[in-house]
Amino acid sequence: MSRPLSSRKPVIGAVSFLNTKPLIDGLENNNDVELRLDVPARLLDDLLRGEVDIALCPVVDYQLSPEPLVMAPVGGICCDGPTLTVRLFSRVPFEQVERVATDADSHTSVMLMRIVLHMLYGTVVEIDPLDRSALDCSATDRPQTMLLIGDKVVATQPDPDAYPHQLDLGEAWKQGTGMPFVFATWLALPQTPLAELAELLSRRRLANADRIDDIVARHAGPLGWPDEQAGDYLKHKLGYAIGPEQLQAIRHYWSLAHEIGLIEHLRPLVRYA
Repeated sequence: MSRPLSSRKPVIGAVSFLNTKPLIDGLENNNDVELRLDVPARLLDDLLRGEVDIALCPVVDYQLSPEPLVMAPVGGICCDGPTLTVRLFSRVPFEQVERVATDADSHTSVMLMRIVLHMLYGTVVEIDPLDRSALDCSATDRPQTMLLIGDKVVATQPDPDAYPHQLDLGEAWKQGTGMPFVFATWLALPQTPLAELAELLSRRRLANADRIDDIVARHAGPLGWPDEQAGDYLKHKLGYAIGPEQLQAIRHYWSLAHEIGLIEHLRPLVRYA
């Protein structure tokens, strides 16, 4: 069990992908908080164990969590069309797909893929774990269909000749619903005092909006991104504000997941204000 927040530094949980940098870059130099990095799929467990006080979690974790959470809408990772980094690759047409090897880094993206395939093709696919060795371009046993997420899509994306059928899930969601999509947002346990943390995260997001070129110069290369592509990605493919339109999109995503049986019971959205 974690120590009370009043007796220690607050711990902020996030991931190390390029897409998080406009939200967290600079926090590592703030002596008043501790920044802890993990993969998206583990952040909920970190939160529930009390190892972090607030976490940039996949948005579906709000519904899948065994304990109720609150959302601090002071920023998140959103798109309003193509994402570039949440992509489905297939050797066969998507209407023929029955199983997908999924990159488990984000619960939200896996569920989005299942919703999009059901929305577009009426299919409910089965999920297999993606063997990371399949990302090696020389591998001979790569899966028929696979979902890739994050920086690895740029660094190791499959050859279009081998995977002629490709789908950007952000673009497919926008075309199907007319809405933006929210991949991740800040979540916390209800008893966590969030006022100072929420203000800090909001200020960090607004400050970083004016220094994207610096963020690209520092982080793109080590994460496998060409600078020009990284700049376009952070400036034009993604958004970081959570407003009424994004909150409506979150509720719609949860509702569609519930309708096709991916979420059993829906919790109402509780926001920290």
